[in-house]
Order: sequence, then structure tokens, then C-alpha cells
Amino acid sequence: MAAAFRVPRRKSQLMGLAKRIHNLTRRLLQAYGPEKVKSHLWDVEFAQGQWDCLDSTPNDCVYAFIEKYANQGSILDLGCGSGSTGNEVAVTAYGSYTGVDISGVAIGKAKERTEKTGRAAKNRFFQSEISSYMPTQQFDVILFRDSIYYYVTSASIKTMLQRYSKHLKPSGVFIVRMANRDKHKSIVDIIASNFGVIEKHAPEQSDDVVLVFR
Repeated sequence: MAAAFRVPRRKSQLMGLAKRIHNLTRRLLQAYGPEKVKSHLWDVEFAQGQWDCLDSTPNDCVYAFIEKYANQGSILDLGCGSGSTGNEVAVTAYGSYTGVDISGVAIGKAKERTEKTGRAAKNRFFQSEISSYMPTQQFDVILFRDSIYYYVTSASIKTMLQRYSKHLKPSGVFIVRMANRDKHKSIVDIIASNFGVIEKHAPEQSDDVVLVFR
């Protein structure tokens, strides 16, 4: 009986290890792989509904900061996913919104939602890798809503932010919102060491963090 017990247990352990290896490989490819590979992986996950949990986030802690600093101006949302920010932030808070995501499936969902919410005149979406996307205007707010660790490698964060800083208006700001602030403390440190942090919000009721900086 002891041997019979050990075999299923060992099988379960091997399956768990295989799943962890699979998830790690996927995560590395999503961050470091060629653009076509990354796009395909994100397309699969959005098509399968893995990120449906982000489709409705009406009380997210970042919205108050976006509305405060957008000043009825322009927002660039890098890693916009299926368009929650562009369809949930107060419509009176901004004049124009640009969402960018590497997943064509996510962009398709974002456009569909925007038609339903009646914001098509204000919102536009583009499929692109955010590390290489080239804006054609300046913005009041450039937003990374968790995307800064999903889509961008830590080694490239400083360079990428410096490039995007050229597309901020003189009074414009970056806003970064991250879950698991302790896990991503290194990103907080990169931002604090290289940019001027205007506001840092770490709500007691969650492990989220919002950084406003330029």
C-alpha cells in the first residue's frame, strides 16, 4: 500500500513541476521572446479568457490619479489589454485616449467595448509591442497599469521610460500601477532612483501601489 501511495504522489509532484516549468518558460517568452512569439502567446491567453478578470475593474485605485492628472487632456495607456481603463475612467476626465497592446485579440475586445460604451470618438487602439511603440503626439498621462512588469524586462525599464518621457507634455506625468508591491520593489526602486516621484499611494487594504512621476 505504501508503494501504491508513493506512485500517485510522485506523479502529482512531477505534474506540478512540469506546470511550473511551463509557466516559467511562457513568462520568459512573453518578456524576452521575439515580437511575433509574444503576440501569439498573449493572443492565446486573451482568446481563452485567462484575462477576463480584468474586464471589469470599476473601483481600481489608479482611476483617481488618472482623472486628477489627465486634466481633460490626453492619455496613453501602454499595455491596455481589453480596454478597461479607456472604458471605465470618467469620460469627462479626458479629451483623448490611446490604448496600445501587443495582443491583437485584446485590441479587438477593447474596440468592441468602446463601441458599446459610446466612446469611439475619444478612444483609439493600436496593436504594438510597448517597448518599441512610437507615439505621434505628447500626452498629459502615460499609464502603465501592471504592464510594466508583464511586457517589459527590468533591465529595459529605465531606457524605455526615458524614451517615453519625450512624449510627455511639460506638465505631464507617468502613472504606474502595480499589484504585489513587495514583489516588484525593484521596479519601484528603479523609478525612485531615476525620476521625480510626485505621489506614491500604497493602500492599506491591498498590496497595490500607484506611482506618479516625471
